[in-house]
Amino acid sequence: MKKTIVFFLLVLMMIPMAFSAGNTEKNEKIILKLGDTQAEEHPQSQSYYFFAKRLAELTDGKVEVQVFVNSALGNHRDMIEGIKMGTIQLTKCMATDLSAYFPQIQVFGLPYMFASREHMLRVVDGEVGDYFSNEVFKKEDFIALAWFDAGSRSIYNSKRPINSVKDAKGLLLRVPENNIYMSSMAAFGATGTPMPMGDIYTSLQTGVIDGAENAYAVYYGMKHFEAAKYFSYTEHIMTPDVIIMKRSYLESLPADIREAIIQAAQEMETEERRLWIESEQKFYDNLKAAGVLFNNVDKTGFMEAAKTVWIDYAKVIGQDLIDKVQSYK
Repeated sequence: MKKTIVFFLLVLMMIPMAFSAGNTEKNEKIILKLGDTQAEEHPQSQSYYFFAKRLAELTDGKVEVQVFVNSALGNHRDMIEGIKMGTIQLTKCMATDLSAYFPQIQVFGLPYMFASREHMLRVVDGEVGDYFSNEVFKKEDFIALAWFDAGSRSIYNSKRPINSVKDAKGLLLRVPENNIYMSSMAAFGATGTPMPMGDIYTSLQTGVIDGAENAYAVYYGMKHFEAAKYFSYTEHIMTPDVIIMKRSYLESLPADIREAIIQAAQEMETEERRLWIESEQKFYDNLKAAGVLFNNVDKTGFMEAAKTVWIDYAKVIGQDLIDKVQSYK
């Protein structure tokens, strides 16, 4: 990621200052809206307030970041479209939420693609992250300002513990609005149904769905544990999240503001990753105290079923990209 930022800063230095002068009055405060679907206490939400404070410091108050969490600005699809339209300036999304624009980004959604958190971070902080930031995202006028840790996703439900892949059979599970997640659930014998984050709790309560799959932070922060007490460590997907901005908008800002945004975003990335690790034990303790039933899983069947998803998506993603990600193990 740092190589990406250095490269981008060099490009920005070549943009004539006259280009930005017409976009921002000298003493006019710049308002940046940042939206997400997560709950207020989610570690990513907390990192946004860190970013807002840090950017205000770096710009002597010239930039104000307004943070909107809890789906206040809509779902991820709404906010990505808002970035393109200019109605919001920054949003966080799962990398795979961008698959409608960049099908190859579904490499981050392949089940059991990453062997560990460290593997995933080496990928996004290295050549693959730079490839998406510098080459791929540019095609739709996006820029990646930060890559976030979003943990491992596991299945939780209201019916039963999942000890092996056979226990997933027949479950109706909410998944993000990405085809690869539905394909993964089908491979596991379950049915994945796309649903916005804000609809999950009620759907669990009313029995519209049996469960969902996500990390502790969402399971706890959105109170899904109140309606789905079985949390099984399938740890089937580890998709990074990404902070995006409209590239041409960032380029239109004065040089000092651009550099401050990039610096604050880099610091936010570090802070989010720290907060994520720090929060996991706290969320586990709170969930355990609330009566959640955790269990380890025999992943053998899940990993075998995942192979069919890899085969099905290899042509869409590109085998070379899959091999590149695997090479960072």
